[in-house]
Amino acid sequence: MTSAILSAISVLTKPVAESSLHDAPSSQQEALLGALQANRAILWEQLQTESSFEGVRRLREEVRAGSDWFSSDTEDVPWGFVQECLLLLLTLGRHLSAELERFRETPRPSASKLRTPEMAPALPPDVLSVTQQKTLGAAFQFVVSLGLCPYLAPGVGVPLGRRSAFGAMVEKVFHAVPVPAAGRRLLTTMKVLLQLAELSCLATLVFTRHLGDVMAALCQLGYQPRREEKMQDLSPEECKTCKEALKKLLRKIYQPIVITELLILQGGPKQSAAVGSCRGSARGSAPGSAPGSAPGSAPGSAPGSALRSAPAWLRCLCGWLLSERLMQPKGVQAVVRAILEGGMGGESDWRKCEAVAWILVTPPQQCASADSYFTHVCPQILDLLHFKDQLTAQQFQRVATRSLLLLVQEEPGAARQHLLTPLLSPLHRCTPASNEGQSQAAVEECELSQCVSDVYKIWVVGNSPSASLLTALEEVLPVVFTLFCFTKQNVSHLRAPCQEILLRYLSHAEPSAALSALRQLSGLQGQRSGGAADLLFTPGSDGGARLSCRERCSEEDDALYEKLSGEQWRLEVLMQLLNELKDSDLPGDFFLELLQGLASCAAAVEEEEDEEELGVSTMTLLEVEQQVLGAAARRGHRLALLQVLAMMVECVQHTVLLRKPSQ
Repeated sequence: MTSAILSAISVLTKPVAESSLHDAPSSQQEALLGALQANRAILWEQLQTESSFEGVRRLREEVRAGSDWFSSDTEDVPWGFVQECLLLLLTLGRHLSAELERFRETPRPSASKLRTPEMAPALPPDVLSVTQQKTLGAAFQFVVSLGLCPYLAPGVGVPLGRRSAFGAMVEKVFHAVPVPAAGRRLLTTMKVLLQLAELSCLATLVFTRHLGDVMAALCQLGYQPRREEKMQDLSPEECKTCKEALKKLLRKIYQPIVITELLILQGGPKQSAAVGSCRGSARGSAPGSAPGSAPGSAPGSAPGSALRSAPAWLRCLCGWLLSERLMQPKGVQAVVRAILEGGMGGESDWRKCEAVAWILVTPPQQCASADSYFTHVCPQILDLLHFKDQLTAQQFQRVATRSLLLLVQEEPGAARQHLLTPLLSPLHRCTPASNEGQSQAAVEECELSQCVSDVYKIWVVGNSPSASLLTALEEVLPVVFTLFCFTKQNVSHLRAPCQEILLRYLSHAEPSAALSALRQLSGLQGQRSGGAADLLFTPGSDGGARLSCRERCSEEDDALYEKLSGEQWRLEVLMQLLNELKDSDLPGDFFLELLQGLASCAAAVEEEEDEEELGVSTMTLLEVEQQVLGAAARRGHRLALLQVLAMMVECVQHTVLLRKPSQ
C-alpha cells in the first residue's frame, strides 16, 4: 500500500512529456500550468482505471471526506494541484500511522531467535527508501513552492525568484493572476504540513528542507497585523493556534538552525534589528544581516544575494525570538554556533566573532535589567573557553575574548562582577586574605589548571592592551609568580602559560605599575610570598598543581632554612624572567631604581648614626620598642635590597640591563 501511494504521488509530480499537452505552450508559464493540469488528469484517470490503485483511491476518498478545505471545482490550476498533493500526502500519513500502530502491537520474537542470522529485526513501516524519499521530497517542494511561498507577504521569507529558475517561473505565474483567499490557503497548507510532521519520517523531509518557509508562514499567520489584507479572513483563534505551533516548533528544532533561519527572516539591509531589539544592531556588522557576510545576505548565501527588506512587525518579532533563544540555557553557545558553524578561521570569521561579541554584550530591550542579563549570559561566555574540539575551541575562544574585552570597555562594573571575578576566583583564593582561618586545601588541581588556561587565553592570546584587564591581573600576579616558581622546580604543564602571563604583564603594563610589581615579586615591597603563609602548592595527579596545607617544621632551624631557600629561589626565577625581557627597558629601569634605593639607604644610615648618639633616657618603653623594631625593619630592607642587586648583577645579562644609552 505504501508503494502504491508513493507511485500515485510520483505520477502527480513527475515531468510530463510535451507530446501529452494538447496545445503547444506559448510561454514557460503556460507550459507549467499545462503540465500541472495534465499530471492531475493523468493521476485521476489511473486512480479510476488501474486496479493497483484501488486501495489508494478508497483511502484517498476517506481522507477527502474529512478535509473541509478540499474543493474539486476550483479553477485555480496551481491550487488544485497543491490540493491533490496535500490529499495524497495525508493519505500516506494516515496509512503509515495505521501501519506503525500495528507494528507496535505485534509481539516481538524472543531474544534467542533474534540472534540467529535468519531473524534480523524487522524494519518499521515508516522507513523509506532513497527513491521514495526523493518522490516525497518533490511533492513537498511542489506544496511549498505553489501552496506556501506565493501567499507570503512581500519581505517575509526568501523570495522564490532568488532560489531557482523554477521559483522565478512560479513567481511570474502568481504575479499575472490575483490570488484569492491567500491567508486561508496559507493556513490550509500549514495545517496539513504540521499534521504530516507528526510522523518522524515526514517531519525530517519537511524541516530539513523547508524549515525557513514553515517558520515564515507561521510568523505571518500568527503575528502579521490584522489590518493586512491577507490576514482579514483568519479568526483570532486560528492566529493563536499558529502562534502556539510556532513556539512548539522553535522549542524542538536544533537551536543554532532556528537562530540561522530567524536571522534570514529578519531580512535585508534596511532593517535595524539585532538580537534582542527591533531597533538596535550588532555594532560592526550590517544591521540584521549575518555578521561577516554581505549586508543583507543570509548566512552561507552567495555574496551579493541581498535579501528583501522585511516588514517592521517581522523584524521586531525575529528580534524578540532571537533574544528568547539567547536567554535559554546554553543560548550563547547556540547563537555562536548558528553564526560561526562552517567557518574555516578566515578573515570573515574574525568579523563574525566581533559581531557576535557585540550581540552578547548588548542587553536586549525586553530584558528586565542589564544585571539579570549579564548574570545569565556571562557564565555562558566563560564556558566558551572550555571546548576541546580544535576549530570550535578557536572560534569560541575568539568570541569569549572579544566579549570580555568589549564588556570591560562598555560596562566595567558588570565585567568585573560577572566575568573577571569568577574567572580569577581560584587565584584569589590562593591569597592570604582569602584563607584566613581555613585549614583545608583551598583550590583543587583541575580548578587551578582551568583558571590558568583561561587567564592565558584572555590576557596572552587575546592580545589586548586594555588597562582594566592588566589592573585585574595585577591583583593575582604574586600568586601566578609563586605558582611559576613551583613549576620551575617540578614537571608541570602550567609552567609555560604562567611564564607567558607574567611576561605579558611586565611588558605591557605601565612602567610605574611594572616596577611596583617587580618590587613586590622581589620582596622589597609588601609580603614576599604570593600565597597564604600556611598553604603551599603541591604537585597534582595530572601534571598541574593544587593548593594544600603546609606542614609545620618542628625545628626552628629547618623553618628558617626553608624560608631563606624559598626567597632565594624566587629571586633566581625573577632574574630568569628579566632575562626574557630582552626588548624591554624594564630590567634596566628596575636596576637603576635599586641603585637609587641603595644610595638613599646609605644616606639614611648616616642619619640613624647621628640619632643613635642621642640617649634613650628621655624615651618611653613603647618608643624604645618602636625605634628598635623600626631599625630592624630598615636593616632587613637594606639586606633585601643588597640581595636583589647582587642577584641582578650576577644573573641578568649586561645587554639587558644596559639596553639604553642613558643607562
